[in-house]
Amino acid sequence: MKLDWYSARELAGLPGMPRTVSGVIKKLSREKISSRTRDGKGGGREYPMDELPTLTQSALAKNEHAANLPAAIRPTGQDIQPAQPAPPISPAQTSRALLKAGLLSRYRDAVENAPWGRKIQAREDFMNAYNSGISHPNIYMEIGPLSWQTLEGWARRIKIYGGDSLRLADRRGANRRGRCCLTKQQTDVLLRCALNPNRPRIDEAIRSAISITRDLGIDITASTSTCRRWLENWRDRNYHVWVFTREGANAWNDKVAPYIERDYSLINVGDIIVADGHSLNFEIINPWTGKPQNHMALILFYDMASNYPLGWEIMPTENTGAISSALRRAIIRLGKMPQVAYLDNGRAFKARFFKGSNIDDIAMSGVYERLGIKTIHAWPYHGQSKTVERFFGSLAELERLCPTYTGTSIEKKPPRLNRGEKLHRKVHEKAFGGRCLTMAEAHMLIAAWFDEYAKRPQRGHLDGACPADVFTAGMGQGVDRAELDFLMMSMDVKRVHRNGITFQGDNYYHPALYGRKEGVVVRYDLQDLSALYLFEKDGTPIGVAEPVRKVHPAAAHLGDSADKQMLIEHIEARKSREKDASTMAREFLRDEVLPEHQRMLARNGVAGAVPTMQLPPPSTKVISFDVEKVARDVAEQERWQKEADDREARDSLLRLSNADRYERLMEMEAQGIELAEEWTGFMRFYEQTDEYAITPEYWESCRIKYGLMYRGQATGE
Repeated sequence: MKLDWYSARELAGLPGMPRTVSGVIKKLSREKISSRTRDGKGGGREYPMDELPTLTQSALAKNEHAANLPAAIRPTGQDIQPAQPAPPISPAQTSRALLKAGLLSRYRDAVENAPWGRKIQAREDFMNAYNSGISHPNIYMEIGPLSWQTLEGWARRIKIYGGDSLRLADRRGANRRGRCCLTKQQTDVLLRCALNPNRPRIDEAIRSAISITRDLGIDITASTSTCRRWLENWRDRNYHVWVFTREGANAWNDKVAPYIERDYSLINVGDIIVADGHSLNFEIINPWTGKPQNHMALILFYDMASNYPLGWEIMPTENTGAISSALRRAIIRLGKMPQVAYLDNGRAFKARFFKGSNIDDIAMSGVYERLGIKTIHAWPYHGQSKTVERFFGSLAELERLCPTYTGTSIEKKPPRLNRGEKLHRKVHEKAFGGRCLTMAEAHMLIAAWFDEYAKRPQRGHLDGACPADVFTAGMGQGVDRAELDFLMMSMDVKRVHRNGITFQGDNYYHPALYGRKEGVVVRYDLQDLSALYLFEKDGTPIGVAEPVRKVHPAAAHLGDSADKQMLIEHIEARKSREKDASTMAREFLRDEVLPEHQRMLARNGVAGAVPTMQLPPPSTKVISFDVEKVARDVAEQERWQKEADDREARDSLLRLSNADRYERLMEMEAQGIELAEEWTGFMRFYEQTDEYAITPEYWESCRIKYGLMYRGQATGE
């Protein structure tokens, strides 16, 4: 028994030491542990116990103590380390074992069937044919080159185990599979370093753990690959803890938490509509400021049963007015009242306007409550529950078609928006000239893409059907639009002036506004400004205000018959109001002012009656016109104006470069404008030039873009 010096073989596998003799020698040499020549057979070197790591010294002390105990109470190897049962072989091991057995059978047949004295030659011929890959190529590709000694060893093994071919399975390393040389203290440090909210990389966590364990005196002797394998195995078995600790609850919800599967066969079209907002990733002209604005809000209501986009609205910000307008359009498109509205958890969707409280000083109940629609709000930060979120991912296809596309993320924004990309900015400016879509054009583009999307077959609960087909089969018979006007339109309070009310820069008038100063409640649809619906503050309807028609400045001389008739109607209306006002003034003068004046004179002792005032009757004279003469003048002026416009348009096209002129003509063609033969000939000529052939993809994208933007105009739809 030695208590002071130990050889590398005796130290191998102890705590704090590598498992192999060569590993122990390298470690002790690297740490400059002193040694001496070992006496006895075999030689070698041995190392002092007091210079070894603390864990190794403790293990040696325990082993020496156990060696001094009586044999009856000495711990056996089974007590110290229970035997591990051999793991079952995998399907891949079984397949390889059967291939080996098949090759062995053919080897035996080749040798046994050889004549006497030719068996050795037959054995060599068989092995040469096999190792060349000619005789058994499939087995050779799977197992590789072999020697006849290996095959004879397989035969002895099968004979020992009673002909069991599965004994040829490769079980090397099976007894150590899943085991690791890392101690619990070392793995605890590794976990503390890896489960960090800062999400360090695995190699960074391993370096930190090695540094910490070295300071604690429990140095990690295993390789970095061993530590990495242990961490990756632990992560795969405890992925919920790994994600929640490193990335948070939101990532745990997205990656680990089980989700609830919906049975869409239990609902019909219109039973549930899903609403959410999406920031459009292209610039649109803000109609209120006149400037391009990025990330305008698209509010969309989406049918859950058919995946059909119903009603939408575009606004600079997500607000209650935009949501109510989109809901109104969704109900009209659906043709019936939905039963449930599945709403986003945002502030605008949960506003008091929709829940039954007041807005400003106008007493109103909640929109959904008055319509009889039940509401469900999605969980915060749980976008998977809203099926419309997947649709917004597909909407990125439309956004990439727009000339002012800004990217769905920082990584995916076009290069012209990056610093230093001067060439891309020049090319974009050359191609589009800084043009930005208006709100109306954005609506047209979105509507065209929605129609195209609804015709695509879809998987999932639609099972290959198109959203348009499913929606058409289940839509309603229609709703009363007038009933929705008060409930769903955007609302505002407007001041009344003598020409009605002003909205979006235009005046709107209704006879009930005449002589009124008190403000009125206005409800409107931003996409249909042909009428404004007027209400009292208590909800009583007043009427429908229409835009004030503007009169030709010189209708008598330059206007057509319609301009003259409009002027006559305006004058007649004005005279009628003047007559009403003068009549009311007379009646008030006769009934109130004069009697009160007579009583005042009588109290002051003034005799005599006040003479009756004779006011001239209101004029009813109407201006007359020579209609034929005015018509001739207007026709002549229109002819001159058309010729001047044609000359200006031709000059403007000639001032453009060939590429810009071709694109402008392409856009005019998409708008349905009939081109002169001069311009159609130029387009055919330009399509044969090298300048056109360099970028055919660009011109094809322009055709698609203008086709979507002006769809319906060319056919007059």
